[in-house]
Amino acid sequence: MQRDTEQTRIILDLLESVHRDGERSQRNRASEIGVALGLINAYLKIFIRKGYLKARKISARSYRYMLTPKGFREKSRLALLRLSDSLNFVRAIRAEFASLFTEAERRQWTSAVIAGASTLAEICALCALERGIKIVAIVDPGAKTDEMFSMPLYRDFASITEIFSGAVIADLQDPGTALELARAALGPDRVMIPPFLLASLPQRDVP
Repeated sequence: MQRDTEQTRIILDLLESVHRDGERSQRNRASEIGVALGLINAYLKIFIRKGYLKARKISARSYRYMLTPKGFREKSRLALLRLSDSLNFVRAIRAEFASLFTEAERRQWTSAVIAGASTLAEICALCALERGIKIVAIVDPGAKTDEMFSMPLYRDFASITEIFSGAVIADLQDPGTALELARAALGPDRVMIPPFLLASLPQRDVP
C-alpha cells in the first residue's frame, strides 16, 4: 500500500512538473520530486507510450514535454485521489458546492441538474437542498441505471422532461467533457462548476 501511494505521488508530481514547465531538464525534475534521474527518464517514456505526454526536440540534448488531454485527465484524477485521502476532503468540497448554490440562489435558480454520476453528486445534492434548490435529475453519458440517490439518472440533457434552471458539474472522472456537454446543451450561462474541478481542466477548457 505504501509503495502504491509513493508511486502515485511520483506520477502526479511529474505530471504537474511538466504542466508547469515543459522544458525543464530531467535532472531538475528528479531533484524537485526527490527520485533518481533514471526513474524520471523511465516515467517520461512510459507517459509518452500511454498518451499522457507529447515530446518535441528543441536542441541536440533536450526536449519539450507537453501534456495531452489524456494526460490532463490523469493528472486531475490523481490530484483528486490525493485530495480524497485528506480528512478535509468532504469539508472542502462541500464548502465549494455550498458557495456554488449560494450563487445559484442569487441567480434565482429554483431547480438544477447535476452533471456527473460520481460520489460528488450526493454532496452536490445536499448543498442544493440546503439552499432550497430542487435537483431534477443527474446526467451522465455512461449511466447504467435509471436512478441514483433516489433521483432520475439520464444519459443526456435532451431526455429530461422537467423544466430546470441550470446544471452543476460534479463529474470526477472527466469534468471537461461534462462541462462541454452541459454548455452545448444549455449555454454557458446556465452551467456552473466548482473551483476545484475547474482548476483540473486543461487551459483550453477553462472559460
